[in-house]
Amino acid sequence: MFRNYIKIAWRSLLKNRLQTLINLLGLTIGTVCCLSILVYVFAQFGYDKHHDDSESLYKVRTFIKGTGNAGSDANVATSSPPIAFAMKEDFPEVLEACRVVYFGEGNDALLRDKNSTNSYYESKGYLADPTFFEVFKYSFTQGDAKKALEEPNTIVLSSTLAQKLFGAEKALGKTLVLGSGEDKFDVTVTGVFQERTYKSHINPNYILSMNSPGVGEFVKNVTNFATQNFAHTYIRVLPGTDYKKLEQKLPEFLQKRGGQNLAAVGFDKSLFLQKVGDIHLYSKGIENQLEEVSNIQYLYLLLILALVIQIAACINFINLSTARANKRAKEIGVRKVVGANKASLIRQFLGESVLLSIISLIISIPITVLVLPFVNILTKGDAIYADIFHLNILLPMFLLSVISGLLAGIYPALILSSVRPAHVLKGIMNVSSGSGNFRKGLVVFQFVISIVLIVAVIIINKQIEYTKNKDLGFKKENLIAIRLGTDEAIKKFDALRSQISGISGITSLAGSNQYPSENILGDLGLHLPGEDPTKQKIVVYNGISDNYFKTVGTKLAIGRDLRVGDSTQVIVNKATLKAFNIDLKNALASRLIQTYEDRTYTYEIVGVVEDYHFSSLKEVIAPIILFNENEPDWLLVKTNTTDFASLLSNLKQAWTSVNSHIPFVYTFVDKEVEKLYAEEQRLSQISIVFTGLAILISCLGLFGLISFMAEQRKKEIGIRKVLGASVATIINMFAKDFIKLVIIALVIATPIAYYYLENWLEGFAYRTSINWWVFILAGGVTIVITFVTIFVQTFRAATINPTKNLRAE
Repeated sequence: MFRNYIKIAWRSLLKNRLQTLINLLGLTIGTVCCLSILVYVFAQFGYDKHHDDSESLYKVRTFIKGTGNAGSDANVATSSPPIAFAMKEDFPEVLEACRVVYFGEGNDALLRDKNSTNSYYESKGYLADPTFFEVFKYSFTQGDAKKALEEPNTIVLSSTLAQKLFGAEKALGKTLVLGSGEDKFDVTVTGVFQERTYKSHINPNYILSMNSPGVGEFVKNVTNFATQNFAHTYIRVLPGTDYKKLEQKLPEFLQKRGGQNLAAVGFDKSLFLQKVGDIHLYSKGIENQLEEVSNIQYLYLLLILALVIQIAACINFINLSTARANKRAKEIGVRKVVGANKASLIRQFLGESVLLSIISLIISIPITVLVLPFVNILTKGDAIYADIFHLNILLPMFLLSVISGLLAGIYPALILSSVRPAHVLKGIMNVSSGSGNFRKGLVVFQFVISIVLIVAVIIINKQIEYTKNKDLGFKKENLIAIRLGTDEAIKKFDALRSQISGISGITSLAGSNQYPSENILGDLGLHLPGEDPTKQKIVVYNGISDNYFKTVGTKLAIGRDLRVGDSTQVIVNKATLKAFNIDLKNALASRLIQTYEDRTYTYEIVGVVEDYHFSSLKEVIAPIILFNENEPDWLLVKTNTTDFASLLSNLKQAWTSVNSHIPFVYTFVDKEVEKLYAEEQRLSQISIVFTGLAILISCLGLFGLISFMAEQRKKEIGIRKVLGASVATIINMFAKDFIKLVIIALVIATPIAYYYLENWLEGFAYRTSINWWVFILAGGVTIVITFVTIFVQTFRAATINPTKNLRAE
């Protein structure tokens, strides 16, 4: 019996090739969307599950109330350095602890083989305690993981970096030179690990022992439990430990260990535990992450979007099936006469829709393989081809295909199986397909999807344009930042500036520790003279050289620029004045005090700069204090040339003449500003793709419903043609009904789109507005697309010889 159902279903699909093709196209588009998104989402799960007893690994994160930028709360993934091993001492359930220190992408270290003159800037360098490989599991290809970081000046390399530095030679025991100039020192390679074997939020290129001098020694000597929240702290607890109960002990622990530190700075600080396995997906709003993390809500949104696209494809199946109902009336009538009952007919029609859905899945798999690289670029994901064929992907997709087939086929099956044989034998071929409002409701649903997505595309791109065109308070165009990077190059800042100043096309030069838009990690607590030192306000700081404001194009409101000899003289922005309630006219007579432990520093304000966006527009402009810096980390070059190839060649030549063995590294500041909104750019691209697919599917749905209406009203069309109706009149007759549907959809879609996009825009401190014309434009675009689709389909029906339809009737 089942074989017979399949055979009849196959014949029916082949017999109605156009309907089958359209249904197959819609279902395939929906299935490719679902499969691609499911593969991407699947790739975002399973992070940090490979470690031994991974459920017993936790990260200690920090929440400091009211001390973040512009007085906001600071919710960070880091904590103070002494907390890790203090927890191991105080809590018997904590088996092991370790700290990881990472200062970001912009703090790459200069590495070279001691026996080679080739040096490289390497990112993702971590400083870690010797217990690192006892807490985390890495596959070592050389060396002993347990002892690799015990000794000072030891380093563990990734296999990729080891091959880059030593080629096919064994790296174990080799000596590397880390840094340059007076601050360089030798390190011994004590291990090589295979990176990217597993998915993890920790992906180092190299790990330096915390027992090393310099930063490692500094970290180990930090005893303050309140400040210096830069260490990534991890603990391994006894299996079965209730981490919530352990977390409840942390306030008392922090007060016991660092109560005096907290009182001295006036911080309201709390510690929390986060499962290491949750870091990648559940870290929204937690700053200072080691790696870029995903967002579980974003993944849910993608899954919902895929499901909506699939439902839209199922709607097409319903509309097209009911549109062609009359053509199957005779078949159904005859089958009922020879004994077929309603249940068997329903099974038959459901079998057809399920078969078509499964065929669409089979077609979708190779298409998804082809588009996977594009999906990875679009989502910045790292899914691999093997993920597509994973049982956790194929099984849900097969079930989804079956469910989609059942949902798409159930309504047409009920309608078609209700045909009365007596009517068919009498020549009454009109099949009632239920309430027309139901079919129109399905099309309205598709219109709502299209309008919401069109509005989303407009608003997201409007916000991107807003970020591009907003006055940032500095001139990002034609501004090049050259990285000094090493202490040797930093000390030659003046020599390099002198060498570069004579190059044609350069209008201004300056130095800074962070170029505009680069993340500023440094902050300090300040208060006014005579105020309680425990009630400090957090202010970020940056070191700049003379000529900085001219180079970056930022204006001073009052006062003077910094000079070479300045030490305690500083420049602040207007946000700083606002934070300390200082009038602009009194600013130059004001002082700011830094009290740290038993030391006090007084800073004299000599200038006030207009507020400028030194970070993303997602953040309110924070108070900033600018110091004089004679040895900055970056050399900023302002140019008016259009021949950048020649300029960069000349800059590299000048660099090499001063720093012969240090790589020449530069970046264009405007490109770095664009990177701040890479997530929004991806969201825009994803929205455009899904909007296009939703519109395509909606057009197919329109085609189905118009086909149905043309089929039902062909006699009326013939009579109107005989009576002199024009083609335009007939097209108008169909169009006006659908314009009403678009207007209804617009009314429904407007509050939905406004709600979600308003919530999205709240993530920006500086944002565009949602104007009324956006919704009119979205509705207008939908009407135009609808009219074109109606015209294409109804033009054929309106131009058929009316005698042909009347004779058929």
